Amino acid sequence: MKKSLLVLAAFVAFAASAIAQQAAKLPRLFLDIPIVHLASPDVTLVANRIGLGLGTAMNFATHWSTARIGGGAVFSMDPQSRDVEETFVTTPYVLMEVGAGKYRTNGNQCSKTKSKAFTAMAKAGIRYAFTSDALEPEGEVPEKFDVTVGAELGYFFIRDVFKNTEVFLEGNYHVNSKIISANFGFKMFLNLRADRDR
Repeated sequence: MKKSLLVLAAFVAFAASAIAQQAAKLPRLFLDIPIVHLASPDVTLVANRIGLGLGTAMNFATHWSTARIGGGAVFSMDPQSRDVEETFVTTPYVLMEVGAGKYRTNGNQCSKTKSKAFTAMAKAGIRYAFTSDALEPEGEVPEKFDVTVGAELGYFFIRDVFKNTEVFLEGNYHVNSKIISANFGFKMFLNLRADRDR
């Protein structure tokens, strides 16, 4: 428990510093609202536990890094069960993440509309889930607090400098729970630093 608290405190300090640094530079600020995705809370049990996720996040970013804070919920079930309605589990969560790599950028640093932009970055974070329900069929209560490491890929076509939709795929290894989760879906986002007069 003490080790987890130390890890949490260290990461919060690191993330807070990263967010403060990004906010001070103020080059890019993205509000993801909403994030809608298919969710596999544990890829080794994808046949028995799959669901839908809904969330939001604020991203303080450059073209090569981001620091984000967000939250949402994952609604999952066991599609193999005879009583599917009995297997529904709602998992609200909050998270803080930092990432390094290409983030919503291209060779022109997204300076033009009608062009493509990409995300390809490694990331790490902390996640707290507000749940105490076991995810059947394994029957184990998942860790509420977890450290995550993973990768994120994304693509979008710049139709507007302010509002766009990104297709994304991400995978995360949950250090405490020792599982790998995966999400695939869409992020509708607002570029709050966009020059709308261009």
